[in-house]
Amino acid sequence: MSGLNPITSVADAVSGLVERLTLPAREKKQLEADVLRLLLEREKELLRVRAALLQEEGKGNWLQRSWRPLVMLTFAAVILIGTFTNISILSDTSRFWDLLEIGLGGYVVGRSGEKILMTLAKGRR
Repeated sequence: MSGLNPITSVADAVSGLVERLTLPAREKKQLEADVLRLLLEREKELLRVRAALLQEEGKGNWLQRSWRPLVMLTFAAVILIGTFTNISILSDTSRFWDLLEIGLGGYVVGRSGEKILMTLAKGRR
């Protein structure tokens, strides 16, 4: 697996180059240590940036976070309008009530499932 890590590959290449230099052994070791320290600092920086990007990506955009509340607000608006006017979609034989039941169940179960998974994921860290 270390062969797949670019930092390790670069470190190995640097070690090979330092070995071929015509410097005293002590200076070679110091040069190699300095270069490896710089590589490790860059790797840490890359890992921090990657972690921040993954965290931001995991949050999703506004629409991904808000589609369920928007759908439920739309259902509520239809019912509220139907309370004051006569809308055929709200008749007793309409499939709207089935859709509302499925939507409400999916909203509650889906949101609860998300919270449970997030709690489990935090517990594993």
